[in-house]
Amino acid sequence: MEKQEVKFKVFNALLWSLQVLLALTLLWGGYIKLFMPAEQLSEMWPWTAGNHVLVTIAGVADTLAGIGIIIPRLLRIWPVLTLYACYGIVLLMVAAIIFHVSRGEGSQLGINFAVIFMTLSVIVLWKYLGKSN
Repeated sequence: MEKQEVKFKVFNALLWSLQVLLALTLLWGGYIKLFMPAEQLSEMWPWTAGNHVLVTIAGVADTLAGIGIIIPRLLRIWPVLTLYACYGIVLLMVAAIIFHVSRGEGSQLGINFAVIFMTLSVIVLWKYLGKSN
């Protein structure tokens, strides 16, 4: 096996691992926002109290992003949609950061930055693998 081929396989495995981790994180967030009772949700995340519509929108966006980061590439049906999902996730997390900062909830930002970092890593790896083929 050539060095370039081994490198490609390692990066491909890393890309899939990051995509699965991102998908699980987003699907979990979407599930929690859509199906957890409002009282429990507001105890966990104070920003959700009184923002039912925003919670629902965020839950749907998280769920769609979780699906979009995996399904197109997995099924090989317009796999570039996975890249577009990555761009959408970055925008979603930037909006979440702006929302939390505007409410003085700096302690809520950790997961947003982690998701942005993972998503940007997926974009970089995707671009790298695209040039390696």
